[in-house]
Amino acid sequence: MALPKIDVIEQSKSNVVELLGTTDMPKGLVAIKALLGNARLKASFVYNRVLNHHQRAVLCYTAKLNRSALDKTFQELNNDERLAIQKAVLQLDKIYNAFNKVNAISPKLFLECGYADSEVKGIRS
Repeated sequence: MALPKIDVIEQSKSNVVELLGTTDMPKGLVAIKALLGNARLKASFVYNRVLNHHQRAVLCYTAKLNRSALDKTFQELNNDERLAIQKAVLQLDKIYNAFNKVNAISPKLFLECGYADSEVKGIRS
């Protein structure tokens, strides 16, 4: 059984040699193949393994999903629920960027009250 695999590898090497003139893969192609095959760069990995229960709850709430979705793995969610979570991530990112843009993320600055009555100058809505 090992012989057919060797034949296939030798055939693919000869195609690479014919196309590129070398057996070495370009660095960019190697990087792309590594990214595509990396399970850690998938939404399911982040949702199932990286996010804690509270973070998933925030996502499900923002995505307007019911409580039963919170107990499901990413693979158990249907396509509509997955897309709702994707949109929720984008919405939360916009909110984070809005606070971060004005440098109001630190707890000290977040607790300070702004001047609501004063006119904002230099910012166009």
